[in-house]
Amino acid sequence: MKALGKRHINPTNQYDHLFPVSSGKDVVIIGSGKAKLENTLHLMQEVIAETLDDTRRLAAKFKGHNVTDTCKKIWEFVYHHIQYKMDKTGVEQVRRPSRTWADRFTGVDCDCYTVFIGSILTHLGIPFMMRITKYGGRDHFQHVYPIVPIAEGHITIDCVADRFNYEVPYSQKQDIKPNGAFTINGLGGLSGVDELAIGLDALEQPSLPLREQVVPKYSVNHCKPVTPNTSQPSPSKQGVVLSPFRWEDQNKVKTLTERKEFDLLQFLILSGISIAAGIGVLKLFSANKKNTGIVRNTRKASNKNSSSISNNKITKGTRP
Repeated sequence: MKALGKRHINPTNQYDHLFPVSSGKDVVIIGSGKAKLENTLHLMQEVIAETLDDTRRLAAKFKGHNVTDTCKKIWEFVYHHIQYKMDKTGVEQVRRPSRTWADRFTGVDCDCYTVFIGSILTHLGIPFMMRITKYGGRDHFQHVYPIVPIAEGHITIDCVADRFNYEVPYSQKQDIKPNGAFTINGLGGLSGVDELAIGLDALEQPSLPLREQVVPKYSVNHCKPVTPNTSQPSPSKQGVVLSPFRWEDQNKVKTLTERKEFDLLQFLILSGISIAAGIGVLKLFSANKKNTGIVRNTRKASNKNSSSISNNKITKGTRP
């Protein structure tokens, strides 16, 4: 499950001066076969903590009248200025905020969104959690986004979804603190919405390429303004695909119904019971077959004895 289709990105060059310019090498890329969910989340914690300077000047722009207003301003900025793009299968990129900004036109995935937003929330002193989620009863986590706990519940800042404070229904979730130790209650290796696939060797690098910066020389706006299309495409039209991350599609998507996850222990117990029952039936069938054979043999012997007795009587009755 993933957000489908490119969104229009607003002009952004007026914000370039607020970021240190990326060197183009400040990103961790890990290939397939090394994905571990726990390591990925630890790395996200590390990137948020160690690259706060990237969003220091930007964060002040989002301070609102209250926490909800502030969170909405953050969501609107990220959604309208940073394109979403799922990383290639088996390859994951965790970007510092300045690299996310540099890649805003080509697109970044949900873990980069989370790092970017988490950095801003940290500057503003707003406590948050990183929520990882499963969908459709799958046994692995597929998505990550920040939530801000409040008295009434929480505020969702998921910039993959196209509505503020909207949470796609999940089958299971777990909330991770942006710092400190944690335990994962589920299988590792996120895939589906996004694969958060950073391996242990990324954490062991003596110098993570997350701190490199270059002095900005000039600013270029790569986004050409377009006229917004106010018409809503019909899902029945060819080429239009529904996505649970689109607000107008949320009630039409049938793939996210909650269902009980596969329970291996319960499956093994039920399988064992079924096998034992099957063996019992076979034994019972075999015993019945053996008993039937004994009865048949007994009847044959009885019939033979009866025939012999009858013949003896006939022989005695015909003597002269």
